[in-house]
Amino acid sequence: MVAIPLGVPKDIDKYFYNREKELVKFKSFIHTLNDNVSNQILLIGFRGVGKSFLLKKLINSLPNNILTAYIDISNIYALEKGNLTEEEIMNRLLNEMNKSIESQKLFKKTYNSVQKLISNIKNHDYNFKEAGTILTIPIPEVKDNCQKLSQFTMEYPQKIVDSSKGKIKGFVIVIDEFQFIGELKSPEAFLWLFRSFTQKQDNVSYIFTGSTSTTSDMVDKLNSIDGAFGNRMIQFNLDPFTEEECKNYLKEKILEIKFDENGFKRFYKCTRGYPAYINSFCNIMSDNIVYTEDMVIEEFYNKLDQIAVKWITLWSSLSKSEKEIITTLIDNGALKWNQLIKKITISQGTITKNLKKLKNKGIISHTNSLYKVEDYMLVSWLKYRKNQDSYYPP
Repeated sequence: MVAIPLGVPKDIDKYFYNREKELVKFKSFIHTLNDNVSNQILLIGFRGVGKSFLLKKLINSLPNNILTAYIDISNIYALEKGNLTEEEIMNRLLNEMNKSIESQKLFKKTYNSVQKLISNIKNHDYNFKEAGTILTIPIPEVKDNCQKLSQFTMEYPQKIVDSSKGKIKGFVIVIDEFQFIGELKSPEAFLWLFRSFTQKQDNVSYIFTGSTSTTSDMVDKLNSIDGAFGNRMIQFNLDPFTEEECKNYLKEKILEIKFDENGFKRFYKCTRGYPAYINSFCNIMSDNIVYTEDMVIEEFYNKLDQIAVKWITLWSSLSKSEKEIITTLIDNGALKWNQLIKKITISQGTITKNLKKLKNKGIISHTNSLYKVEDYMLVSWLKYRKNQDSYYPP
């Protein structure tokens, strides 16, 4: 039995495959920071397609004169138990930015000062009158003043570049699972905050990435003509592997798993070319066996609870109302709003609230007035469990 990491492994190069063209494009847009030109990038693709993997590979491959910071909004959302705030995002972002200069002797004093600031912010203590400024940025002086914290954080990366005496050429900031920003009280205002600072910064590039469709509300809020970035972001859509790419990936990275022709076609149909699905399925398969189509089907359904372990965890994190919406859409297919409210027992207000959450989590899409469950592996597991148990998992 093989063992393939389901997350982003430390040895990224060992498992990196078939995203070389995308990597080259990303690096070309990032390297313009050396010429004082910053590009803002949007990367879209459904859960499991390999976005985080690609971005971590990008970060690892950048030269030392370009600093990086990475935050995952979904992680912050989970740690805050769904109570996402602008303050917590900014605090985490500032912390990650500051980590990037920890080894820079030039910024030792700056690093220590900001670490002290971050420590006090965690205790909701913003009274720093004695500290003055850091890199000429006024630090927050008023308790619970999120606006000043945001200003400090957003100015910080450009100030690092400007103060580096030419040693630092740029700063790349990755905002992963950005669609969770939709959980804030004023997501549009928060996105416009980023936009307002990028207009004045020549050496800071933001990469927003999300497990969502190109037609989602948060993509519109970020990069539509009426969105914060006004359709000016460079947008990439990351697709799953084609059948041929999947076959070559297995040959290069997972030699132990063998198929006959029909067995492989069924394997591809089960995984749909999503790297996360491929790796998860391969982890429960046996080596030195040539899988036929029937064997793949049997293995897939017999061990679906193991294959879909990440999606089982996702399901357990959802509320009862969110689960009811999902199962209603699975039972009835894509539905319009007026159709959905007739088939569900919860109030319209609760439906609206939870549909928003499910869209922000990248589970449900809303396209052409139809709501649909987009996460294929989650749907497969739920259908299987209902078929086995006669009811959906609680």
